[in-house]
Amino acid sequence: MRTMLFFTLACLLTCFATPLLAQDQDQEFIFNTWSLNKDDSRYIFADTALVRVSPDTKQAAIDTLLAGDDITAVSILPGKMLTLKGLTLPWVQIKYNKNGVEKEGYVWEGLISFTPMRRGDMKFIFAYDRRMDTLIGQRKQSQYIVKLKAVQAGKILASTSFRIFDDESAGFAYAKVMGGIGLTNVQHIVSLGFGGAACGVPTNYYYFAWMKDGRLAPLPGRMDVGDAGVYYHEESFIFPGEKDGQPDIIVLKMHEEEETDKVDKNGEPVMAVKEASTKYSWDGVNGTYRKIGK
Repeated sequence: MRTMLFFTLACLLTCFATPLLAQDQDQEFIFNTWSLNKDDSRYIFADTALVRVSPDTKQAAIDTLLAGDDITAVSILPGKMLTLKGLTLPWVQIKYNKNGVEKEGYVWEGLISFTPMRRGDMKFIFAYDRRMDTLIGQRKQSQYIVKLKAVQAGKILASTSFRIFDDESAGFAYAKVMGGIGLTNVQHIVSLGFGGAACGVPTNYYYFAWMKDGRLAPLPGRMDVGDAGVYYHEESFIFPGEKDGQPDIIVLKMHEEEETDKVDKNGEPVMAVKEASTKYSWDGVNGTYRKIGK
């Protein structure tokens, strides 16, 4: 019940916070997944990014940056929009250091990463690579291609990609990099989350293993969703290195609460609680997983 109360409060705060954000930014930027602000430090996402003297592709490039290079946003220019690869985004004035010299210039926001992740000299870089329309049945549906890259010492060691739908659950991006948590041949686990600002909009989490032999391998994903005070669905993992963990087994635990017509002695709705779990076995040689049982 504590989880349900926490989510209810968070959901209500989010619903109130969204209109406040709209007062400070153009409407189109409310759900800008880049969430880039002045003085934010990020990485270059593109394999190669041309730095311009002004926010215009007709201007000559003054420099070239590579995936993983560190940059800092000086200003975001919402009045200077550019559409490439199905993405309409602003130009960004950046500063960066190259060969010991601090420089400034302009790049398109689509060349910049989402939330930066780093472990030692290893950087994990992700962002939308492109937006495209696909046919699902007889219906055209827009999707984003998300690309994740592992970069070390300026070199892309591995990359992988996956698709998410262009809907409210693609409004914000979250990221975290962890240790291997007991999985064989895994050095780091990268978690990428995509969600929205409204109640009832799911947050989907995609997990990848950075393996000791230099591969990025997909792991099972999970999802959270809720509608304030009425319904909540939460999923969580138990990895081998955590409490109650089992060797090379990933346990997905599901907790769900839904309001019923009954009330308790305090007049609060009685919640119907449902719990379940699913197990996946991890193959550290081939970098694959499979569901165990039904």
